[in-house]
Amino acid sequence: MTTIWITGGKGFIGRHLARLASVHGNRVCGIGHGLWPAEEAGKWGYANWCNGEIEAVNLSQLAQVSGLPDIVYHLAGGSSVGASFQHPRADFCRSVESTSRLLEWWRLNAPDARIVSASSAAVYGVAPAGPIPEHAALSPYSPYGSHKAMMESLCRTYAENFGLHVAIVRMFSVYGAGLEKQLVWDLCGKLAVAGNSSVVLGGTGRELRDWMHVSDAAALLWLARAQCDGSCPVVNGGTGIATSIREVARMVCEAWGGGAGVEFSGIARAGDPPCLVADCTRAIQLGFKPGVMLGEGIREAVSWFKARK
Repeated sequence: MTTIWITGGKGFIGRHLARLASVHGNRVCGIGHGLWPAEEAGKWGYANWCNGEIEAVNLSQLAQVSGLPDIVYHLAGGSSVGASFQHPRADFCRSVESTSRLLEWWRLNAPDARIVSASSAAVYGVAPAGPIPEHAALSPYSPYGSHKAMMESLCRTYAENFGLHVAIVRMFSVYGAGLEKQLVWDLCGKLAVAGNSSVVLGGTGRELRDWMHVSDAAALLWLARAQCDGSCPVVNGGTGIATSIREVARMVCEAWGGGAGVEFSGIARAGDPPCLVADCTRAIQLGFKPGVMLGEGIREAVSWFKARK
């Protein structure tokens, strides 16, 4: 049986990846923040859960319980552009320092394990319009994007100098039921108090994004394990489909029902690119194909929000 570890395993993507890996017959173990009763963690497919920072003592403790891993999915790290502006040092610790500790432990204790590290499309910064290939220049604007680029550099350094087998997946706009942040969540929160009045969002609404359902994100991460090698290849985590913020807002309002609409302030947040869409050629070559269309995923997310509230 293959042993898989997931850092940041209690997070939005981590939970779905754990369930997928477990369904495929693997022993799945996780590490991250938060107490998690065994019964609850087991519902997501975890055989073992370690509540703690990614540091040597906790990793060694998990290894004593589960044995050394065959594959590691490194999903821990900063997860918000806005939070990185408010607390840049904390974001650095989450994304860069945690990766450094993880890689060093792997170099010393489990050098044969494969590592798939989740990065972000924020490393591209304000890229030219059109699908972005993995070889595009990196020009991150936010602390969040800069720290993800540093994390990637660390992975590449350990792959090239110490022979670790690593792959990087740059996630674009992952969404779905259970995500308590970003556009769909924020807009549902506004609609919940707006009644039949219009709500206001920042930007123009013409900004284009590549929306990927969380189940598809997990599926691509699962496929990426076959890419791990000493060259540290990169795969874009997106669908290649450009959808405007205005269109997503329309879908959310339609799924919500009632008479509320959305207006846009025209004031964009500094550093927000007008277009952030993936060139998915490499993902397709891995066998990836999106399974959840955007309209279906948004209806699911809105229904979840309403049931939760």
